[in-house]
Amino acid sequence: MLPHVDIPRLLQALLCILLLCLPPSPAQAQEPAIYKNAVTAKLFGVSVHLRESPYPEMFPNRLDDKGYITFNYGAIVGYDRFVVRDVISVRVEQGLYADCAAKLAGFTHIGWRGLIFRKGRHSLNGGIGPTLVYRRDWNENDAYVDDGYFKRHGEWQYKFYWYAGELEYNYRLKGRTDLSVNLVPGIPELVSFGIGLRKRF
Repeated sequence: MLPHVDIPRLLQALLCILLLCLPPSPAQAQEPAIYKNAVTAKLFGVSVHLRESPYPEMFPNRLDDKGYITFNYGAIVGYDRFVVRDVISVRVEQGLYADCAAKLAGFTHIGWRGLIFRKGRHSLNGGIGPTLVYRRDWNENDAYVDDGYFKRHGEWQYKFYWYAGELEYNYRLKGRTDLSVNLVPGIPELVSFGIGLRKRF
């Protein structure tokens, strides 16, 4: 059981977003030359820790005994506004999920996205920008020793990054809809992955 996470409502909201991202009917499938906007919705995800955690017993959804790979259950939604053709955009992104300790967590991000390459149906984007990460306070667990990396406010811990990066691979499925996979490098701690859909319009 994941504390503080209303899984049915989270899944209902994600389903509604994914339905909005379905491909258009054939009569509407002719693509304009340039897109102005894009919406993404992804399931999140998997976290791969780059070093051994001192608290693997706190990770109920870990795949291995040392907690290197942990499942996180949640979603990420984002909106892109293209400012240079369909190559450079400003993205606003919001994530809400159960973190490695199965506590409610999230992030709020705004930043630049740029096309790294595009070939046929394949494309790769890179992004960077300020991000606020927050989670329910791990100090509620007796096994956790606070090292001061996260600041505390009430029942929450948080960390603000002036710049945080993301790589996003997109595979065009049909018309304006792409299969979208993102990688968030939380160096030096972990790398996180999500998968979902992107719709351009």
